[in-house]
Amino acid sequence: MFPVSLQYFFFAVVLTLLQVLVFNHIHIFGYATPMPFVYLVLMLHSNTPRWMYVMWAFVAGIVIDIFSNTLGECAAAMTFLGLIAPRLLEAFSPADHGDEGFIPSPHTMQWSGYVRYVATATFVFTSLFYLMESFSLFDIVRLCIHIFSSSLLTILIVCAVGHLRQNISRG
Repeated sequence: MFPVSLQYFFFAVVLTLLQVLVFNHIHIFGYATPMPFVYLVLMLHSNTPRWMYVMWAFVAGIVIDIFSNTLGECAAAMTFLGLIAPRLLEAFSPADHGDEGFIPSPHTMQWSGYVRYVATATFVFTSLFYLMESFSLFDIVRLCIHIFSSSLLTILIVCAVGHLRQNISRG
């Protein structure tokens, strides 16, 4: 059996490759681009130190930037997500989780808490990403369509992946 860190690393490599090779080339109606690599930060254990969230988010973001040619936009948005993800996890986690910690999933957080956690984090990430990409509020309608459509598509994919990982780990 793989150690947890090796499994996480393997999953990160696969998700990064999928993002760079597949998801970056999907633009539904010219607006919605899925960005499920945010799941790399959202799936960290609740007892992970905050500096580890930030470091892991920055590394994941800069790797995506290098292969996507996005000039640091992803790294900046992911680093901010790494800063707020532990607080979001505390806000949306069940009160009875105790001090032993947990890995965020629909099973450990209940579907309502998990979806709110993923939706809030994804919306924050996509908002920052597209604001930095456009660097303007000139066409606010187009910007909002990009943010909302990409957020919705990413939330659906991340929730599906979380559900699949939960079922695989139990089975």
